[in-house]
Amino acid sequence: MANLRLYITALFFAMSVGYAAAQSAEIIENIKAHAIPISTDPDDTATFSDMQPLKQILSNRRIVSMGEATHGSHEFFAMKHRMLEFLVKEMGFRVFAIEANFTECRAINDYVLYGKGDAKKVIAGMYFWTWNTTEVLKMVEWMRNYNIGKSLAEQVKFYGFDMAMDRVARVMVRSKLIKLDSGYYTTHFRALDSLKIRPANFAKFSKSQYDDIKSLLRDIQVYITAQDANLVKLFSRDEVDYLNRDARLLEQCLDEDQAAGGRFDMKGGRVRDRCMAENVEWILNHEGPNSKMMIWAHNGHINKIPECMGGYLKDSLKDQYYAIGFDFNKGGFRSVDMKESKLKDFVVGDAVKGSTGEFFSQLNIPIFFIDIEGIEKSNNPAISLMNKKMPGRSVGSGFDPDHEARFYEKESLNTRFDGLIFINEVTAAAGIK
Repeated sequence: MANLRLYITALFFAMSVGYAAAQSAEIIENIKAHAIPISTDPDDTATFSDMQPLKQILSNRRIVSMGEATHGSHEFFAMKHRMLEFLVKEMGFRVFAIEANFTECRAINDYVLYGKGDAKKVIAGMYFWTWNTTEVLKMVEWMRNYNIGKSLAEQVKFYGFDMAMDRVARVMVRSKLIKLDSGYYTTHFRALDSLKIRPANFAKFSKSQYDDIKSLLRDIQVYITAQDANLVKLFSRDEVDYLNRDARLLEQCLDEDQAAGGRFDMKGGRVRDRCMAENVEWILNHEGPNSKMMIWAHNGHINKIPECMGGYLKDSLKDQYYAIGFDFNKGGFRSVDMKESKLKDFVVGDAVKGSTGEFFSQLNIPIFFIDIEGIEKSNNPAISLMNKKMPGRSVGSGFDPDHEARFYEKESLNTRFDGLIFINEVTAAAGIK
């Protein structure tokens, strides 16, 4: 009898394993049937024939957000460059925005619109090594070349939506207010001269210091609003609108510092995501009711999870916001070695078993796009995979090769993204020399 029970148990286990394997194979084939193979080569723009199916998926979207599973992989950057060209040439998008400081990115906008300055220098002005790459340079230079000879309405604009540093925004606010009325500035806002909200890393303020700075920044914003007509006489409408946003950015930076308590942590990060979402919506509204924009940030920001930037934008814009995440199986990327505090190139092997990277590698399609939202709406059997919480690679500005398992996030794909681009093998991005 005991042997019979063991036999039945073994038989049941074998049947269960066999059923699970068959079910997995069925899902793989189902996803393969709906996967859209695409190219990452930004020079492959003659017809965009591979990307034509995306037109229907991305129609009626005002924001298409593009993530990245690392901050330093060539293929992610090249794919986003190609997607920008596709959205501009094929779908009428005219605004691009990246996870970088709002104020500093105006220098890049001046370059792509008017040819002012030097491309390498304005990119370096974003501060972050993550964007100081030949891939971003190539995209910025494409934007400049595309804009030449076109009317302003046809040109593509470059924005940043982050608020990580306060220095340039503070200089801009100070200079404009002094030009408007230097006496009033000296009497009421002189404290702005020595104010350093984010000198290098996060600042730590006492409650009274925070309250005083907050009051100053609020008074400045009230003053700017009250003086709008006079400011427009001195500056363009756009410049006055930017002044308003620069003043608000100083307050955002202060609020992130206060939430973080003088160091990077999750509380401060959530404030940052909320503020970045606010800035994205400001850009969209500033560009007008018919504006459409592509945004570029890490998967951790563009995803739809509540309290992430994408979560706020999804709540606000509903189906007009479409979040495209990135995933990969293996390969290289740039990141800061967390043990040595040094920017390095890393290479990782195949993704861990049970991860999204490992699963999608079984499709044997080097690069593809999958419409997760479409799978959900059609009640496709593959939704069981999209609903399943699975680990996916997530490498930010730092990496520890001795603890690679920490650089996975476990969440269901449909909770995070509307669409996904999978690249089986990636290589490290190249820094600008």
